[in-house]
Amino acid sequence: MSLSNEELRRRLAVQEWTAHNIQLNSDTSTMPGKPDFMETDLRLKAILRALSFFYREQLSGLRVADLGCLEGGFTLAMAREGMEVIGLEARQMNLDKCLLLKEHFDLPQMEFRLDDVKNFSREKYRTFDVVLALGIFYHLNDPVAWLQQVAAATRGMLIIESHYAPADDQALKLLDSRLKLGSLVRETIDGFEYEGRWFFEFEPHADPEVMPWASYSNNRSFWLTKESLLRAALRAGFDLVFEQHDYSADQYQFHMFTRSRGLFLAIKQNAAAHNPLQG
Repeated sequence: MSLSNEELRRRLAVQEWTAHNIQLNSDTSTMPGKPDFMETDLRLKAILRALSFFYREQLSGLRVADLGCLEGGFTLAMAREGMEVIGLEARQMNLDKCLLLKEHFDLPQMEFRLDDVKNFSREKYRTFDVVLALGIFYHLNDPVAWLQQVAAATRGMLIIESHYAPADDQALKLLDSRLKLGSLVRETIDGFEYEGRWFFEFEPHADPEVMPWASYSNNRSFWLTKESLLRAALRAGFDLVFEQHDYSADQYQFHMFTRSRGLFLAIKQNAAAHNPLQG
């Protein structure tokens, strides 16, 4: 049963939503005055288009993990399409927002858990048709190892929406000045060389619980270059790796150079065979 307007107002009064404006009913939304997340988020629409194409519009029953789900908007959107979704969120203040969505919309196929995405593994959470890593990959200090860990739990498609490090200093000059990256460095991991730049997240003594837009368990993160990101995905066991542009083509220069950010699909070749609605 949906929460009453009185209960919604009481709960929202002690929460600060920063990302997903969810229309809870005709009178109440989580971020009044902001664009409706479900109706206007271009990344969400692009992801749903990709999933509908790949799974031939048979999304119901797919098992999905939303890693670092923040305020639960993407998790909710997937659940509304009939997918069985679990959202992982490390911060209690964000999980409280997710649980409000869970209680209000009462979708049995939607679940949230308090956990660091670094703990996501096949052994702990089993396997998924689709894994979402949206706005989380560039917050990791060891993204290559984490990608391998996530790949082991992904039997279909991993969707990464992430910043990546400019590959040269000329490209670095075009980056939004608020994104302070270090010099280009090379790391050798499992015998392979990867390039990237370190990004400072917060002081070591700071409390990550009160910083919803920062990493959680590391105070600096390693941004791979796009080339290294693509190679890491292939070496993690994905057969096909695409960059999706239908949501960003109209602002290509902005996304590619000013934000240095993209949407990547990493797919295992036999993924469609795991769709429970296909033969």
